[in-house]
Amino acid sequence: MTGPGAAGDVGGTTGLAHARFDVGAAERDVAELCRFDRYQASDGIMAAAAYVAERAERAGLSDVRLLEFPADGGRHWWTFRAPSSWTPVHAELAGVAAYPDRPFTLAAYSAPTGPDGVEAPVVRLGAGPGTARGAAPGSARGTAPESAPGAGGPGRTRGAVTAHDDPERLRGAIAVHDNPDLSLPAALDLAARYGALGLATDRVSGPGRTGRIELRAGGPLLAFSLTPGQLADLAGRDRVRVTVRTHGAAPMPVVTALLPGEPREPGDPAAAEEVLLSAHLCHPRPSANDNASGVAALLGAAAVLAGARRGRRAVRFVWGPEFTGMAAYLHDVAPAPPVAAVNVDMAGQDQRLCGGPLIVERSPDHLPGFVNALAEYVVGALPQAGRSYSGAVACDTWAWRATPFVGASDHSLLVDRSVGCPTVTLGHWPDRFNHSSADTLDKVDFQELRRTATIACATAAVLAAAGEEDRGELERIATRWAAARLLECLPPPGAPPADRTTGRTTGRTTDRAADRTADRAADRARGLLRHRTAVALGALDGVDRLCGRPGDPGPRRWVEGLSAHVAGLLPGARSEPAPTGPGSLGRARPETAPVGRARPEPWASGAEPGTPGPVGPPLRRTWEGPFNLRGLAEAASPAGRDWIDGRLAADRSRAYALMLALAHGVDGTRDRAELARYAEYAAELPVGTDFADGFLSVLVEAGWAEETTTAERGADAQAPA
Repeated sequence: MTGPGAAGDVGGTTGLAHARFDVGAAERDVAELCRFDRYQASDGIMAAAAYVAERAERAGLSDVRLLEFPADGGRHWWTFRAPSSWTPVHAELAGVAAYPDRPFTLAAYSAPTGPDGVEAPVVRLGAGPGTARGAAPGSARGTAPESAPGAGGPGRTRGAVTAHDDPERLRGAIAVHDNPDLSLPAALDLAARYGALGLATDRVSGPGRTGRIELRAGGPLLAFSLTPGQLADLAGRDRVRVTVRTHGAAPMPVVTALLPGEPREPGDPAAAEEVLLSAHLCHPRPSANDNASGVAALLGAAAVLAGARRGRRAVRFVWGPEFTGMAAYLHDVAPAPPVAAVNVDMAGQDQRLCGGPLIVERSPDHLPGFVNALAEYVVGALPQAGRSYSGAVACDTWAWRATPFVGASDHSLLVDRSVGCPTVTLGHWPDRFNHSSADTLDKVDFQELRRTATIACATAAVLAAAGEEDRGELERIATRWAAARLLECLPPPGAPPADRTTGRTTGRTTDRAADRTADRAADRARGLLRHRTAVALGALDGVDRLCGRPGDPGPRRWVEGLSAHVAGLLPGARSEPAPTGPGSLGRARPETAPVGRARPEPWASGAEPGTPGPVGPPLRRTWEGPFNLRGLAEAASPAGRDWIDGRLAADRSRAYALMLALAHGVDGTRDRAELARYAEYAAELPVGTDFADGFLSVLVEAGWAEETTTAERGADAQAPA
């Protein structure tokens, strides 16, 4: 399957990978991994890593290593802090809940008690006098009525007392977090500030399941995640005996293994190149979909690839704790960045039960490469279960979507400019059971896992095998993907038509405000098209990178011509044809730029050719290694940390995606306004000026970026691969 022919017949490679994948072995792997509590540096993840290493050897991989890194909470790989070793042994809220009987019950990094436990009073963090929405007990932000849920007002004569205006009652107590207007982070802060022994909450749980809580490692608190019924039981008690036993002796493991490439001539660049397949190994028991399924998918892919012909490039496998394991591997172990990668995170959810499609998360727009186009093509080449009534159209009952980059897994490190490895991530979202005790084996659809593994396997096989003789097929795939991305810039169905000469809408509203709105929309559409054109051309750059030299300019000219045609169809387009050719996009001619050498990003300013450069000072990155939002929060001032925490609390996923898009846009050429535009185009989400300015101010104040007086254009740019 790998080697000559794999890259030239992507559909055939995909079919072979699907046919040869061992579903039964994947089921056994997921079931075995679900037995272990896989905290990042614990006995459980060490046992899981030993299992993965043994399975990798049996799959036929070579150079299998189980690496151990100190887990002292102090060592850093760039800005990524090593986890603190923490293995839970036993925990109990007497008569209410116990670990390990129920997974996820004990919060990660809970502080231990003595071996015999502690008798503690139970105090409710309910709303009461002096507690307004989101305020701390004892603050002066208003008063909640005593009849409010959790208020503990008159008539309550049994069970836990309420902190109300006397938070000193929390000292040495178990705080019951039953106030829906008090966020969990705020409740944990209160409990720690006033010396509580610990906290119990149902805020991350639901009927019949408990959700994940992660405390600050080495902190003074312990915490329990309870179901609503368990929390009500605890709140009805005056006191409870609490026992938590842990130890901190385990290191942090990373498993790495290799499928060597075919022997190459000395000096052949492909001889030293690797394609990477990664899946994080961590999370509490059972975490079947997140991410035992991803680990099993790559073990199955390893067996398929090991049974086929070798490619030009080696295929590297990495399994370890999320973020920290990849940081340790890239910093301490990897001889060079991979040429491309596929990360697998949540590979096998049952779409009907869990509620989400298969997601192909693209490599970010500053580093598109060929891998985006290839992975999406492979999805389309998967065997279909059925056909339409006439048989003309392939049909199936499963769904998939390609989405913009977010970066909430290990691929976030790989795609950073400091590493420069174009990477797609395969997963599923949404998932109603994610990060909870209900992420169990019955939520995994092993045919879905097979599809995900096939995408990863076939994509890696083609990337490993690709060479100049495969250029025609690779360019067709890249050009097809590029065309689809450009055509997405046209107005969607239902959008009002526009006068192509004046840009005014053809409806009745023609006042100046409407004209300005139309002009802004037209400007944004043109800016998005320029941005997408450069991303589309980046896919062809990726083909050149794999083939080892620039190709014929024909495909690029075709993409640029399509871009010019789309520009003429946009609202507000002028009647004269848009400029075409490499120079019209401000792009260095690819045939004159050495392959693999950095060149200025063609979409650096997002401005029309001939327009002025940045108005404000460009921002240049000064942080070390891949961007790390947690590391930025640690480096920020208290006000900066509060700003980050507040945006994440309001809308965690959206805020996270926008912060990473803004950080990735910092290249030494863009000012704040241009960074906001770049992030909006890249994340495909609106970016408010206040949000962009706020985040960039935190970045500068923390010393992670600086605003320069002279644009060193291209200084931080990374060539797409």
